[in-house]
Amino acid sequence: MLQQATFSRFTHRVAAALRACGFAPPSAEEARVIVFDSAPWWSLRGDAADLLSCQEAQRASRFRHALDHHTYTIAHAFWRVALGVALDVDPAQVVLSRAPDGQPLLPGTGFATSLSHSGTMVAVAIARGAAVGVDIEGYPPRSNLHEIAGVLCSTTEAAAMASLEGDARARALLELWTRKEALLKAFGVGLRVAPSTIEASIDVAIEPPANTAGATACRLSTLAMPVGWLGALALAHDIKGHSLHHV
Repeated sequence: MLQQATFSRFTHRVAAALRACGFAPPSAEEARVIVFDSAPWWSLRGDAADLLSCQEAQRASRFRHALDHHTYTIAHAFWRVALGVALDVDPAQVVLSRAPDGQPLLPGTGFATSLSHSGTMVAVAIARGAAVGVDIEGYPPRSNLHEIAGVLCSTTEAAAMASLEGDARARALLELWTRKEALLKAFGVGLRVAPSTIEASIDVAIEPPANTAGATACRLSTLAMPVGWLGALALAHDIKGHSLHHV
């Protein structure tokens, strides 16, 4: 149920879309991930903008390209409506703060959350547990990941990449990038920690870097994404599973 002191077409339609895709507040030790294309929602961006915090509105105003501005606005407003459903509060009253390295926090709730958007596609993760990180990327990549393989890959990962060629190597590198982005988000360190110092294997416990006070071990899984997109999810050890909801 969504508590609403304020009402808009955007809030109403997002809440209806979330019900239709089976989204509900996560249970204990559970994460829920919502994936959607923001473009069909752009016509409601005026209503959506009313849900943004002052900081989010300021950042949205700095985007020079319409695609970036509209996607950012819809992504953050949709995120707040989904959090309102999960927390059973008015979306406008969701207290969403940031750690020094940018990790989103929901203080005092027992929930963790993460947001990713690439192109027009958006992913929102909400979990009951210590931490969650989500990342999505378009495939094929817009940049040449071969040039950053040395920064991205551990020694073991670099050896595995060297055995691949062409499109297979490009896809494997982007999948690895996506997993590491999700993992570093869950650890709350962003790119302050070199990606090459952490191995991002699927479904094994990965310990946080030594200099990340309060971070907890996480496991990685891939997300079933629409054609042309890749996704990864990192869950703290106290979160046992996840469900995926395509809007």
